Amino acid sequence: MTPLAGVRPHYAQPVHLYIAMVYSGKCWWYIQGSDNTPMNSKRPYKHILKNLLHEQATQIIPLLLPGYRVEQVLDVELPELKSTEIEGPPGKLEQGLVGLVLPEATVLKAYKTEWIEHSGKFERAYRVQNAETDSPAYLLIEFQTEREDADLPRRLLRNYATVNRYAAEDLEQEDDDVEHEHEHESTIMNPGYYVYPAVLCPFPQAVPAPIRDTFQGEVMLAFNFMILGLWEKDAREFLNTHESATYFLLPAMKNADATLLGLAIEEAPETVHASD
Repeated sequence: MTPLAGVRPHYAQPVHLYIAMVYSGKCWWYIQGSDNTPMNSKRPYKHILKNLLHEQATQIIPLLLPGYRVEQVLDVELPELKSTEIEGPPGKLEQGLVGLVLPEATVLKAYKTEWIEHSGKFERAYRVQNAETDSPAYLLIEFQTEREDADLPRRLLRNYATVNRYAAEDLEQEDDDVEHEHEHESTIMNPGYYVYPAVLCPFPQAVPAPIRDTFQGEVMLAFNFMILGLWEKDAREFLNTHESATYFLLPAMKNADATLLGLAIEEAPETVHASD
């Protein structure tokens, strides 16, 4: 068997060779590369990881997040904002509007922004039950599959805003009885539901930081999210669940040596066959 130590995240020195083992349906896939591998050749692993989680979220999420149970899988359409530069220098109206907020600013360019409601692009989210609350809850997971992904937090924020809007509309459409309406009565400060953003991270050396944008000493935007660090999970515990849906995550966990991964490879086909 090819050594799988390259994916062990707790090494002190940078690892130049990585081998990812993922399980899909009836077989195991090995994806190998190095720090010199072109970026586009790394991206298929992101798609495989995301697809495997989506296809088996009902089994995986309760193990990654004890206390959570998937009620419904949702494909939420993502709107797009298309900005077009307005030709010519900014007018007095644009300068005046900006001057109300930033009196000393000079407007260099003005843009026209179009909201495209139906983009044809979707993001997977989950309606979940959470042991900590009786209110409706939604879970959104983003994936850190590259050590350097500076756009990840803002990508998650964009998707969070869309799922949050979807959740509000979803609950409005439900045929609630009087008792249910009272239980989840919403206010401006408490919308009556929760949306949990999370990042699934295999790399402890590059955990994405929350967004905290400041301007002139004031916080203008703050966005926090849960970190699901795979290196903190114990591969032995996941193997003992005999839930083969999670086995593609084992190489990034602690105590995932070649012997354990070999047991997982041997067990997975038997588990699939038994479920069939």
